[in-house]
Amino acid sequence: MEFFNSAESCEAIGPYSHCVKAGNTYYICGQVPFHPVNGNVVGIDIKQQTFQTLINLKAVLDAAGLDISDIAKTTVFLSTMDDFDGFNEVYAEFMGNHRPARLCLGANELAHGCLLEMDAIAYKE
Repeated sequence: MEFFNSAESCEAIGPYSHCVKAGNTYYICGQVPFHPVNGNVVGIDIKQQTFQTLINLKAVLDAAGLDISDIAKTTVFLSTMDDFDGFNEVYAEFMGNHRPARLCLGANELAHGCLLEMDAIAYKE
């Protein structure tokens, strides 16, 4: 296995790596809307927080030599499903024509009061 961490994403706040490569599969840890330098939550609404979360996800992909088009699946936790439409709008724009499989769930409570958390599985030959 190989382990990747991104200096462009927020520092891991626990005993884990941003990304683990096992064979041709990459497992990207849960990303939240933390500012990569000061660690504060970015944004007060779901659209702002979704955009920052995706920026953090992209930074981890970059560190592992991957691109958005390498994502096979994402898992998304929303603090309320009332935010689904706003989340989906930003997510669709960010992904462009790429459409990975996705699981989106409502979660009772997320770390640091974040409105969402998202992980991903990527694949590259």
